[in-house]
Amino acid sequence: MKIFLIIVGIIVAIVILLIVGLITASKRIEKNSKKMRLEMEMANPLPKEKQHLLAYGANLALYRTDSPRILPIDVDHETLKEVLSSYWDVNNPEEAVETLEWLLTEGHRTRYDELLLALKAGQSFTEEEVGKSQECYESAQEAMMKKLSFTKSDFDQVDTIAAWDFDRAVNVARWSYLVGYITEEQAWGYIARAADAGSHFFQSWKDYFMSFAFGRAIAYEGDIYDILWNGKELLEEKDSIWNEFSIQRSTTVSR
Repeated sequence: MKIFLIIVGIIVAIVILLIVGLITASKRIEKNSKKMRLEMEMANPLPKEKQHLLAYGANLALYRTDSPRILPIDVDHETLKEVLSSYWDVNNPEEAVETLEWLLTEGHRTRYDELLLALKAGQSFTEEEVGKSQECYESAQEAMMKKLSFTKSDFDQVDTIAAWDFDRAVNVARWSYLVGYITEEQAWGYIARAADAGSHFFQSWKDYFMSFAFGRAIAYEGDIYDILWNGKELLEEKDSIWNEFSIQRSTTVSR
């Protein structure tokens, strides 16, 4: 019995050491990522008004470990072209413009906002009807309540997944410019349109994040655990781009 307890103790100790090691490694990776983003920001500075525009693409930018404050990213152009081709079917200027116009004028919101409202109202659907959208929606709510301390009343404020479209539009415009499919002027035009729409649709960055998360859950049928920490950084860290700029473009918060 004593030997058994010793073995159990050793196993528990090893598990604890592994957990501590993983947490330490994760923090180190996060610290290095922030350092690299800061270095790129210092090398490619943008005026505050343009950083404010890019804030509407911060969810996806941080998910990809890109800086949400500048246009350049730490990925070579061929890899970025492959991303646009594989995930967006964008292979040339015409397809880039077509995709950006779709995101800004239609997007997934035209198809899935009705489903979001139905799910909020408590309607239930079979997997044959909506795939995994309902399951992912419920999981997203639970995750945001647990990890970000959101409440049911917070979710009541959001009746669209439009941020899912606008955030992606900012990044697709950015990538399309970097690979040469559109000009920088065109890119800023699309980014400004996404920012204007986001400023019109939402009252807070918290609402914007929830809308993006519900879009990922319902339209993409994906869990949101891998974007929660980005949301936590954007909403809670004092030096985050969302805590520097208001969701309303007419108001800039100086810190």
